[in-house]
Amino acid sequence: MNRKQFVVKMAPNTPLTVHSSCKTCGGESEGVGYLAGSDADGNGFVLWIDEEDVYQAIRKVLGQAEG
Repeated sequence: MNRKQFVVKMAPNTPLTVHSSCKTCGGESEGVGYLAGSDADGNGFVLWIDEEDVYQAIRKVLGQAEG
């Protein structure tokens, strides 16, 4: 099974944001992007997004500009 989500230690209170995949910067990431954020204790998560339309919908919901 390929893991598409996982819990990680991050900086505390990382706002919920969506990021594009690292493929454009030479990475080996699957999918078109990921959603990530953390709580006050730095307990964070990453959810990989496979579909471009889902990625764009999340960007709109979070009010993130294109780019």
